[in-house]
Amino acid sequence: MDANTAVETQEPSKLWNANFIILLGINVLSYMAFNLVSPLLAEYAMNLGASVSMAGVIVGLFAITALFIGPFGGILTDKTNKKYVMIIATFINGVATLGYSFAPNMGVMIFFRMLHGASFSITSASNLAWIADFIPVKKMGEGMGYFGIGQIIATAFGPAIGIMVSSRFGISKTFMFAAILLIIAAICMNFVSNKNQISSEHLTVKKNRIRLKDLIAFEILPLSLIGGLFSMGNGLVSSFLVLLGEQRKISGVGIYFTVNALLLLFTRPISGKLYDKKGSSIILYPALLFSCMESLLLGHANALWMIILAAVVKAFGQGIAQPALQAESLRKLGSNRKGLASSTFYIGANMGQGFGPLLGGSISSAFGYNGMFNFSAMLMLCGILGYAIYNKRTDLQFTRCK
Repeated sequence: MDANTAVETQEPSKLWNANFIILLGINVLSYMAFNLVSPLLAEYAMNLGASVSMAGVIVGLFAITALFIGPFGGILTDKTNKKYVMIIATFINGVATLGYSFAPNMGVMIFFRMLHGASFSITSASNLAWIADFIPVKKMGEGMGYFGIGQIIATAFGPAIGIMVSSRFGISKTFMFAAILLIIAAICMNFVSNKNQISSEHLTVKKNRIRLKDLIAFEILPLSLIGGLFSMGNGLVSSFLVLLGEQRKISGVGIYFTVNALLLLFTRPISGKLYDKKGSSIILYPALLFSCMESLLLGHANALWMIILAAVVKAFGQGIAQPALQAESLRKLGSNRKGLASSTFYIGANMGQGFGPLLGGSISSAFGYNGMFNFSAMLMLCGILGYAIYNKRTDLQFTRCK
């Protein structure tokens, strides 16, 4: 191709095209590898001599590293080639995962954990932007809904598979298995089209110095922070639900995750289609309210049926919100800044997932799990107010432009 010729940017005519399907499969492999590893890291760190608190710090380093490196993933995605960024970052992801197996001490373990967080944050931003290239604009919400299903499947089955494999073959072998999945994912990326990549007219931007607005899209930062509220709720549940069940003598609380995952398979695509037809407001207001209800149910749960009801409510909370938030972020920044939209969106997710459990642990120590989940519910109500203010300002700016 001539260096002065732009790469093909034709919009796909249908949602279920070959590239979209391949990327959905790659997404399942990548998140399956992540979820195979996640439940085993704390135990593995303790086997290397870490204390319980140190093991928690090592696990949390992933989200903290992702928070700071993720924005640079957006620049790489927009200013270079998404396909090659994804292949290289996914390969490094596999190397980091494999590195856990051979870590002889805590220092090496911490290095690979930070490398894992950095590479995963780049693949998250690039993957969201790349798959958006193969989704028709009018079906962006629906496409994001199906994109999230891969993560749901991996979250539902990955931890159980990882624990089963580790009990049979050992934790190190499980890390190796996860690394193989990532290498396979990187290989499969070669079969995806290289369309809709950066054109020559944008190459000169690389010579300019990096500015803050190149790292963070402030116009969609409120959407990112709202997404962070949902991620924080996820972190609180995954970190403290089992402990809550033990304290209140509620057995079988693990069914929460199964019920929620099954319902998400239905709510995600439906919410995406609803976004395409009606916009984000009709989804996000109820989603925040449902998430508030979920937190209150968990905070006051004294029986298993309340835990199950909370799982159902959550599917209509975060489950319907995430595709809308992702699609709205991509729509507002346009086709040339998909990487920036993706990396900015994940800022909130990394903050919520990384710092939520730390904050929740402090609150639960002082006020119990009841107080912790009540605090989460209050934040969801604040999210409704924040989104209303954001909507009003956006409408005013649109009116002025007209």
